[in-house]
Amino acid sequence: MMSPARLLSCILLLVAAPAAAGVPDPGASSVEPVLVGDSNGMQIGNGFVVVVRDVLGAPLGGVTVQLVFAGTTRPYTTQVAPATTVCPYIKGATDATGTVVFRARFGGYANGPAIEVRANGVLLSTVPARSTDLDADGATAAFDFVHFRNNFLNNPAAPETDYNEDGITDPFDFNVFRSVFLNDVPGILCP
Repeated sequence: MMSPARLLSCILLLVAAPAAAGVPDPGASSVEPVLVGDSNGMQIGNGFVVVVRDVLGAPLGGVTVQLVFAGTTRPYTTQVAPATTVCPYIKGATDATGTVVFRARFGGYANGPAIEVRANGVLLSTVPARSTDLDADGATAAFDFVHFRNNFLNNPAAPETDYNEDGITDPFDFNVFRSVFLNDVPGILCP
């Protein structure tokens, strides 16, 4: 026979489980470890992928995911659709599989966790960020190239120019930087 306290616990668990379903769960959701972006919205790698799930592991479609910028990083006022900007956020919505892929346009970098990733207001993770617009002036231009070149030649372990996230600034990162630099679409940064 079950004790009254244990029976009450089981009943509460059964009542609470449906209430937790449908609420984004940080433990069941997945977020890319680093936000990599640029000045023109080119998809770098597979993009910045966020998958939102509830406590039961079920994917949540139609969830608003926000990338909250602070410090030395700032989003551009226009994004690659379907993402939008409401300064200082980039917003997107998950599809039926709970997935949203960002091709983030922003400037600056943060080598430590600085960008909050939120789903319907629930904090999923805080991640570092890096952009080809290293100086956050609204374009991937000459000053950014000087910074990249210095890291490439003298400081390859610098994380802010490791765009493919392999731990080193190398020719693969140069290919990313070069592609954005040669096809740059300058933008306006959020104030």
